[in-house]
Amino acid sequence: MPAAVPRSAWAARMSSAKFSANRSHRSQRRGQARTTSSVAKDLAAFVEWVNTECQHRGRTDLIPDDGRGHLTTSRFRRTLAWFIRRRPRGLIAASIQYAHLHTRMLQGYAGTYESGFPDEYAFEDWLYRLENLAEDEQALSQGEHVSGPAADAYRYRVTAAGREFAGRVLTSDRQARDLLGNQLLQIHHGMGMTCVLNPQTAACPLRGAVDDPTVTPDTDDCRPQCVNLARTDRDIAHVEQQARHLAEIVADSLAPPIRHAREQHELTRLKQIIEAHEKGRGQQ
Repeated sequence: MPAAVPRSAWAARMSSAKFSANRSHRSQRRGQARTTSSVAKDLAAFVEWVNTECQHRGRTDLIPDDGRGHLTTSRFRRTLAWFIRRRPRGLIAASIQYAHLHTRMLQGYAGTYESGFPDEYAFEDWLYRLENLAEDEQALSQGEHVSGPAADAYRYRVTAAGREFAGRVLTSDRQARDLLGNQLLQIHHGMGMTCVLNPQTAACPLRGAVDDPTVTPDTDDCRPQCVNLARTDRDIAHVEQQARHLAEIVADSLAPPIRHAREQHELTRLKQIIEAHEKGRGQQ
């Protein structure tokens, strides 16, 4: 286990790095756009700083040289798209960072479509959905049970998407954006639930217009009565974890009555979901 860097030493190095970066831009007018060359220099300095810190702390997870030259803004944007799409709450963080609503940010990064960022994000979205579909197809082939009103639609889309998109080669990022509107790809996994999206019947507030090919559901605001809802065994595992946590709270005799009643109601709902899922096992 490598020794931790003393807080004073860490703060000193951070202050030094910030001072050097700020001094190089001190002559810039407030609000002036950065040039691509200056941003590229900052990216190179950041990589150097990270690798230096890793060496100081005895870590091996450095940022390696991939043999494709220096990092540039176009390559960094692809990394940004990866994090926005794949990390928890990535879209929310991006919306806050760029002061856009979800659809505004995706449809016009920096206010213009010429930036190409929507297409880069679409390509990452395309790859992410295909990876999820591959996992879903494998789980189904291994006997995973699916329940809920959209269970049949889920099984059909996963199976059909495997046939439709296996081996598909894209020659441009914009092709990925066009393909995202394909109904077979409208499967969105959330916390303890899966949305088999049909925008016309979705009960949640949609992110984007109904006729927008990039429209997505708000899986954080899933409505229990929605006909687009499905639950896999993986979803139920998460629901069971929630139920165990709530059971501990409900068992606390010192919990305030209002909280106890609220958590008991939610625990009952989760148990009903689990029971309904298990009841249908073997009948599909």
